[in-house]
Amino acid sequence: NFSQFLQNWIKKKINFELKSLIDLKNIITTNTSIRALAYQLYENNGVIKRENAKDFIKKLAQEERKVLRNLGVKFGRYHIFLFKLFKPNAVSLRIALWKNFHQKYFDLKPPTFGLNFIKEKKEYSKDFMLLCGFEKFDNFFVRIDILERLFIKIIDLKNEKEIKLIPEMLNLLGCSKEDFLKLIKKMNYYSFEKNKETYFKYSPMKNSSKKISSKVINKE
Repeated sequence: NFSQFLQNWIKKKINFELKSLIDLKNIITTNTSIRALAYQLYENNGVIKRENAKDFIKKLAQEERKVLRNLGVKFGRYHIFLFKLFKPNAVSLRIALWKNFHQKYFDLKPPTFGLNFIKEKKEYSKDFMLLCGFEKFDNFFVRIDILERLFIKIIDLKNEKEIKLIPEMLNLLGCSKEDFLKLIKKMNYYSFEKNKETYFKYSPMKNSSKKISSKVINKE
Protein backbone atom coordinates (compact mmCIF):
# COMPACT_ATOMS: atom_id res chain seq x y z
CA ASN A 1 0.00 0.00 0.00
CA PHE A 2 0.95 3.67 -0.18
CA SER A 3 1.99 3.85 3.48
CA GLN A 4 4.42 0.96 3.07
CA PHE A 5 5.72 2.43 -0.17
CA LEU A 6 6.35 5.76 1.56
CA GLN A 7 8.17 4.12 4.46
CA ASN A 8 10.41 2.18 2.07
CA TRP A 9 11.11 5.33 0.06
CA ILE A 10 12.06 7.29 3.18
CA LYS A 11 14.30 4.44 4.39
CA LYS A 12 16.11 4.28 1.03
CA LYS A 13 16.43 8.08 1.00
CA ILE A 14 17.99 8.08 4.46
CA ASN A 15 20.36 5.21 3.67
CA PHE A 16 21.55 7.00 0.54
CA GLU A 17 21.78 10.65 1.63
CA LEU A 18 22.95 9.91 5.17
CA LYS A 19 25.06 6.86 4.38
CA SER A 20 28.06 8.02 6.42
CA LEU A 21 25.83 8.46 9.48
CA ILE A 22 24.21 5.05 9.01
CA ASP A 23 27.63 3.41 8.52
CA LEU A 24 28.76 5.02 11.76
CA LYS A 25 25.71 3.68 13.57
CA ASN A 26 26.32 0.16 12.24
CA ILE A 27 30.06 0.15 12.92
CA ILE A 28 31.31 -3.28 13.96
CA THR A 29 34.09 -3.08 16.53
CA THR A 30 34.87 -4.29 20.01
CA ASN A 31 36.88 -1.16 20.71
CA THR A 32 34.95 0.76 23.36
CA SER A 33 36.67 4.10 22.60
CA ILE A 34 35.67 3.95 18.92
CA ARG A 35 32.12 2.90 19.77
CA ALA A 36 31.76 5.66 22.36
CA LEU A 37 32.74 8.45 19.95
CA ALA A 38 30.74 6.89 17.10
CA TYR A 39 27.67 6.82 19.36
CA GLN A 40 28.13 10.48 20.34
CA LEU A 41 28.42 11.50 16.70
CA TYR A 42 25.35 9.53 15.72
CA GLU A 43 23.28 10.94 18.58
CA ASN A 44 24.28 14.48 17.58
CA ASN A 45 23.50 14.17 13.87
CA GLY A 46 27.12 13.82 12.81
CA VAL A 47 28.70 16.88 14.43
CA ILE A 48 29.92 17.54 17.96
CA LYS A 49 32.12 20.22 19.43
CA ARG A 50 35.61 19.00 20.12
CA GLU A 51 35.54 20.40 23.65
CA ASN A 52 32.51 18.23 24.41
CA ALA A 53 34.30 15.12 23.15
CA LYS A 54 37.78 15.68 24.60
CA ASP A 55 37.43 12.77 27.06
CA PHE A 56 36.58 10.41 24.20
CA ILE A 57 39.35 11.76 21.97
CA LYS A 58 42.04 11.30 24.62
CA LYS A 59 41.36 7.58 24.64
CA LEU A 60 41.76 7.21 20.87
CA ALA A 61 45.09 6.07 19.44
CA GLN A 62 46.05 7.05 15.89
CA GLU A 63 45.02 3.64 14.51
CA GLU A 64 41.63 4.01 16.17
CA ARG A 65 41.18 7.46 14.69
CA LYS A 66 42.05 6.00 11.30
CA VAL A 67 39.09 3.61 11.59
CA LEU A 68 36.76 6.57 12.10
CA ARG A 69 38.44 8.65 9.37
CA ASN A 70 37.79 5.83 6.92
CA LEU A 71 34.10 6.27 7.70
CA GLY A 72 34.27 9.97 6.86
CA VAL A 73 34.93 11.42 10.32
CA LYS A 74 36.98 14.62 10.41
CA PHE A 75 38.91 15.57 13.54
CA GLY A 76 38.94 19.34 13.29
CA ARG A 77 40.25 22.02 15.60
CA TYR A 78 36.79 22.95 16.86
CA HIS A 79 34.61 20.02 15.82
CA ILE A 80 34.46 16.32 15.13
CA PHE A 81 32.13 15.80 12.19
CA LEU A 82 31.03 13.74 9.20
CA PHE A 83 31.91 16.04 6.32
CA LYS A 84 29.55 14.37 3.81
CA LEU A 85 26.57 15.45 5.91
CA PHE A 86 27.19 19.08 4.93
CA LYS A 87 26.12 18.46 1.35
CA PRO A 88 22.87 20.29 0.47
CA ASN A 89 20.69 17.16 0.13
CA ALA A 90 22.01 15.70 3.38
CA VAL A 91 21.45 18.97 5.26
CA SER A 92 17.89 19.31 3.94
CA LEU A 93 17.02 15.74 4.91
CA ARG A 94 18.56 16.01 8.37
CA ILE A 95 16.63 19.22 9.03
CA ALA A 96 13.36 17.65 7.88
CA LEU A 97 13.90 14.62 10.14
CA TRP A 98 14.94 16.85 13.05
CA LYS A 99 11.82 19.02 12.73
CA ASN A 100 9.59 15.96 12.44
CA PHE A 101 11.16 14.39 15.52
CA HIS A 102 10.66 17.49 17.67
CA GLN A 103 7.35 18.45 16.04
CA LYS A 104 8.33 22.12 16.19
CA TYR A 105 10.86 24.61 14.76
CA PHE A 106 8.92 24.41 11.50
CA ASP A 107 9.57 28.12 10.77
CA LEU A 108 13.35 27.72 10.90
CA LYS A 109 15.02 27.74 7.49
CA PRO A 110 18.62 26.78 6.68
CA PRO A 111 21.02 29.41 5.29
CA THR A 112 21.27 29.67 1.53
CA PHE A 113 23.51 26.88 0.29
CA GLY A 114 26.84 28.23 -0.84
CA LEU A 115 27.20 30.72 1.99
CA ASN A 116 30.18 30.08 4.24
CA PHE A 117 29.99 33.16 6.44
CA ILE A 118 26.83 34.74 7.81
CA LYS A 119 26.53 37.98 9.72
CA GLU A 120 23.12 38.44 11.27
CA LYS A 121 21.67 40.71 13.92
CA LYS A 122 18.68 38.50 14.61
CA GLU A 123 19.14 35.52 16.88
CA TYR A 124 19.36 32.14 15.21
CA SER A 125 18.91 28.86 17.08
CA LYS A 126 22.48 27.81 17.91
CA ASP A 127 21.60 24.09 17.86
CA PHE A 128 19.74 24.44 14.57
CA MET A 129 22.67 26.22 12.93
CA LEU A 130 25.05 23.53 14.18
CA LEU A 131 22.77 21.00 12.50
CA CYS A 132 23.06 23.07 9.32
CA GLY A 133 26.83 22.88 9.64
CA PHE A 134 27.56 26.32 11.09
CA GLU A 135 29.43 27.33 14.25
CA LYS A 136 28.38 30.45 16.14
CA PHE A 137 30.80 33.20 17.12
CA ASP A 138 28.62 35.87 18.74
CA ASN A 139 26.74 37.35 15.75
CA PHE A 140 28.81 35.45 13.17
CA PHE A 141 28.15 31.97 11.80
CA VAL A 142 30.87 30.08 9.92
CA ARG A 143 30.52 26.78 8.10
CA ILE A 144 32.37 24.15 10.08
CA ASP A 145 34.16 22.51 7.14
CA ILE A 146 35.23 25.92 5.80
CA LEU A 147 36.50 26.86 9.25
CA GLU A 148 38.71 23.78 9.20
CA ARG A 149 40.00 24.65 5.74
CA LEU A 150 40.94 28.07 7.08
CA PHE A 151 42.96 26.48 9.85
CA ILE A 152 44.73 24.26 7.34
CA LYS A 153 45.94 27.44 5.66
CA ILE A 154 47.00 28.80 9.05
CA ILE A 155 48.72 25.56 10.04
CA ASP A 156 50.69 25.63 6.79
CA LEU A 157 52.20 28.87 8.12
CA LYS A 158 52.68 27.59 11.67
CA ASN A 159 56.45 28.08 11.51
CA GLU A 160 55.86 31.77 10.99
CA LYS A 161 55.73 33.81 14.17
CA GLU A 162 53.26 36.14 12.55
CA ILE A 163 50.63 34.99 10.06
CA LYS A 164 50.02 37.29 7.13
CA LEU A 165 46.43 37.87 6.14
CA ILE A 166 46.15 36.85 2.49
CA PRO A 167 43.21 37.35 0.08
CA GLU A 168 42.65 33.58 -0.14
CA MET A 169 41.53 33.57 3.51
CA LEU A 170 38.89 36.22 2.85
CA ASN A 171 37.78 34.50 -0.35
CA LEU A 172 37.46 31.17 1.46
CA LEU A 173 35.06 32.56 4.02
CA GLY A 174 33.44 35.08 1.72
CA CYS A 175 33.64 37.94 4.21
CA SER A 176 35.15 41.41 4.45
CA LYS A 177 38.55 42.07 5.98
CA GLU A 178 36.89 43.92 8.85
CA ASP A 179 34.63 40.97 9.71
CA PHE A 180 37.50 38.51 9.31
CA LEU A 181 39.57 40.37 11.90
CA LYS A 182 36.59 40.47 14.26
CA LEU A 183 36.12 36.73 13.79
CA ILE A 184 39.71 35.71 14.50
CA LYS A 185 39.68 37.96 17.55
CA LYS A 186 36.86 35.81 18.91
CA MET A 187 39.11 32.80 18.27
CA ASN A 188 41.94 34.27 20.39
CA TYR A 189 44.02 35.82 17.64
CA TYR A 190 45.11 39.44 17.76
CA SER A 191 45.84 41.42 14.63
CA PHE A 192 48.22 44.25 13.83
CA GLU A 193 49.59 46.22 10.89
CA LYS A 194 53.18 46.01 9.71
CA ASN A 195 54.71 47.34 6.52
CA LYS A 196 51.23 48.19 5.23
CA GLU A 197 50.20 44.54 5.58
CA THR A 198 47.89 42.90 8.13
CA TYR A 199 49.14 40.10 10.35
CA PHE A 200 47.62 38.07 13.15
CA LYS A 201 48.99 35.88 15.90
CA TYR A 202 47.51 33.31 18.25
CA SER A 203 47.32 34.48 21.85
CA PRO A 204 45.28 32.07 23.98
CA MET A 205 44.08 33.17 27.38
CA LYS A 206 45.89 31.13 30.03
CA ASN A 207 43.02 31.53 32.44
CA SER A 208 39.46 32.18 31.33
CA SER A 209 38.92 34.33 34.42
CA LYS A 210 41.74 36.68 33.39
CA LYS A 211 41.35 39.44 30.87
CA ILE A 212 43.61 39.92 27.92
CA SER A 213 46.45 42.23 28.80
CA SER A 214 46.21 45.86 27.79
CA LYS A 215 49.18 45.30 25.50
CA VAL A 216 47.25 42.79 23.43
CA ILE A 217 44.08 44.87 23.47
CA ASN A 218 45.97 47.88 22.15
CA LYS A 219 47.34 45.79 19.32
CA GLU A 220 43.87 44.69 18.38
